[in-house]
Amino acid sequence: MEIENDGLLGAWLVGPGGRAESIGWQHLDDPVEVDAWRWIHLHRDGNGTQSWLLDGDIPPNQIAWALMAEDTRPRYTEIDGTGLLFLRGVNLNEGAEPEDMVSLRLSIDHQTIITVGLRRLRTVDAMMADFEHGDIPANPGDFLERLVYNLRARAEPVLDELEEIIAQHELDALRDSSVPKVETRNAFTDARQDAVMLRRYLVPQAEALRTILRHRPAWMHSADALEEEAAAHDRIVEDLDSVRERAAVLRDEMGARLAERMNEIMLALSIVSVVFLPITFVTGLFGMNVAGLPFTEIPWGFWIVCGFMGLCTGLTAFMLWRMLRQ
Repeated sequence: MEIENDGLLGAWLVGPGGRAESIGWQHLDDPVEVDAWRWIHLHRDGNGTQSWLLDGDIPPNQIAWALMAEDTRPRYTEIDGTGLLFLRGVNLNEGAEPEDMVSLRLSIDHQTIITVGLRRLRTVDAMMADFEHGDIPANPGDFLERLVYNLRARAEPVLDELEEIIAQHELDALRDSSVPKVETRNAFTDARQDAVMLRRYLVPQAEALRTILRHRPAWMHSADALEEEAAAHDRIVEDLDSVRERAAVLRDEMGARLAERMNEIMLALSIVSVVFLPITFVTGLFGMNVAGLPFTEIPWGFWIVCGFMGLCTGLTAFMLWRMLRQ
């Protein structure tokens, strides 16, 4: 994310009539009319971000320090009437892995929304584009509902892709009973790890939304849309749990096939070793350089030994065949 204007990535003042006006640093602390509200989006590492958050009256100091936190996990709490919300969105930046979810920190009350990010988040980019084109939420509560909806809408295709990968592996397992190739096992392992990483943040994110619904803060005019989003997050978590369970079954199946193949290879090697054991013994015995070895003076002694080794080999092979048939 490119840092501009000492960390101010965008700020808008929404008037009573629903029109948004872009504002700069010099107007961030201006009083807001009764029916107006503002959105301020900051880069956490901007030169002016920390000084404005920590030295000003907006937001409360404890929330300001939380907005500057290095690592965050989705949660919601209220301090002095101001809500502190941490969210995560899938990483759709070029060259990034979607499961490497991007953190977004929010301070929200009935007149001011402050969002702080460290990496670029496509959902926030879309919200900023909406403001520039006049598609403005009616109030901070509607802003949060739209933000959460967009975060969830961008996460669902990633989940669908994971489900397709697992489903394809399941279909391949039904069609082909052989041991999966290394590339197949690696792709399956990556999909399973992605599901685990997504679940790591989406579970507390769903809980954070339910916490907001329990608190019913004053800036939330209607809870219907947020209740739908909380339920949608619960469904995503359930789907991720399903992906993990299916992946575990598939992993066990792959492990069983690999173990069975290894057993077959070990059995083949054991059979070869047993079959050639008598031959090895005889050749080792007659290879001793000592006096008294039999058949050394008989012209056809070599063929006697070869016949004896062949007989031992055939008898051993027959006994193994009878044992394997039982």
